[in-house]
Amino acid sequence: MTGWPDKPVIYEVNTAIWLSDLSRAAGRHVTLADVPASAWDEVTPDGVDAVWLMGVWERSPAGLELANANAGLQAPRPWSRRAPRWPPAASGCSWTTCRTTSHPTIPG
Repeated sequence: MTGWPDKPVIYEVNTAIWLSDLSRAAGRHVTLADVPASAWDEVTPDGVDAVWLMGVWERSPAGLELANANAGLQAPRPWSRRAPRWPPAASGCSWTTCRTTSHPTIPG
């Protein structure tokens, strides 16, 4: 294939949960810098052109403040069962990016 496809398939990965799962399996803290090649292969389904790593960039403090002030946003999320150490809005919304610096919980 040359160039980008006319209709690319992009697969979104919740980076924090993925790295948490990899860390648990490896018995050590795994960062983006040391994700094994096999893990990249496993997270990328056949037919996918790109993987979007959701939640990599630093989040907006204003977005976190709004999320923590809104009781409706504090309802349990499906991911909260997989990462019980995080309150539902503790890291803020991945879509409220304030700059393209990696989020402190996702080094590498």
